[in-house]
Parts: sequence; C-alpha cells; structure tokens
Amino acid sequence: MSSRPSLLTVLLPLVLVLVLPGAAAPEVRELRFEKFNRVYSDLIGELAPLGADPVSVRLSSPSQTVYVRDHVARLVPLGAGRAEGTLEVELLGKGRLVADVDFGGQVSRFEDDLILPPQRLVLDGAVRIARAEGGYRILAERAPKEVAIEIRSQLINRVLSTCDGAALLTLGALDCGPFAETLERPRVPLPAAGREFFLADADLDDADRADLDALIAAPAH
Repeated sequence: MSSRPSLLTVLLPLVLVLVLPGAAAPEVRELRFEKFNRVYSDLIGELAPLGADPVSVRLSSPSQTVYVRDHVARLVPLGAGRAEGTLEVELLGKGRLVADVDFGGQVSRFEDDLILPPQRLVLDGAVRIARAEGGYRILAERAPKEVAIEIRSQLINRVLSTCDGAALLTLGALDCGPFAETLERPRVPLPAAGREFFLADADLDDADRADLDALIAAPAH
C-alpha cells in the first residue's frame, strides 16, 4: 500500500466503459474529491527514455511543484465494487529537468528549469474498491502504462542542438525530427495494473465517502 497516496495513483484506475452504437447508455457517476485539488511536490521521477540510434536521451525531473486545479472521475459501476471509467485531471506546475544524452557512448548532461503549462490529462482503466478500516482499498485491475505530459524548457533546444550536430556527423543518417515532439511531450510511467492503493478517510469528506460506498454497493450496469 502507498503510504502517501497522490491523486494520480489513487484515482488512476477509474475508467469509463465504452458504449457500443445502439446500446443503452449505462449510468455514469461523477466523483470529485475536493481535498485532492491542491499543490503536490515531486510526483514525477524518471521519464520514459528516448532513442534514435546512435543517440539516446534519458530524462528525469528531480523536483517539481504541481498544482492540481480540478479533477473528475466518470465511473460506471460493474457490480461487486468494480468500476470502469475515465479520470480527467487539470494541472500546471514547474520544476527541474535533467537530460542525459548518450551519443555513441559519450554522455553529456543538461539541466534547466521546466514549466508544466496548464493541461488536462485523461486516464482510463478499471478498478475494484473495497471498504477497509480507516479508508478504502483501491485495486487497479486495468491501467495505462504511461501518460504523456506537456513541458516547456530551454533544455529541449540544447538537446535538439546536440542531436543536430550528431546528424551532421552521420551525414543525415540521423533524423532529429521525432525528438522535438517527444521531448515536448515526454511520457511518465504509471503504477502497473494489479497494484493496490489505500485511500484514507482523512483524505475524504462525508460526501466523498457516501459516493464511494454507493459505488461499492451499486449493481452492474
């Protein structure tokens, strides 16, 4: 269990079921936990590595401050405490970005500030929720492996300049074009499906607990 649940890890598995054309629309329940709309520190660590032989880039963010402005989980109960749905999170923030660029075994490190401009993340998956002493157990039955985030940093231009230099040395064999988009929208690995989290009563108000209890007791749709 996570000793310090964050908005992403707690609500990540909640997903919206896909409705086939012509099928009756299922009941969709919206949950908002106001206490999770706050400032978080250091939610992001390693980012997914980038590569285009002979260059590879490993990104990390050793520190950030992220403000979650709003969120909503749109859920369809499946019975026995299970649900599917989407989680939408609106956030912004700032922090530090580090890039280790490996060109054929020669590694250069770049560091600079980063900005997380205002953006909306949409996550989907499936979850099983159960009441427990002092809170709720959240088991992620299905979850995305990663999520793309938008960032801004002068470091990106420096890495692209290094890539351009490598492209000249390879007489154009290296295409730096794909790096621009992936550096501006790197992917953050997320906790794997099958992991259990704990949502404490202290992080919820009476209305939140009532919504979760009703979701656990709801029949399948």
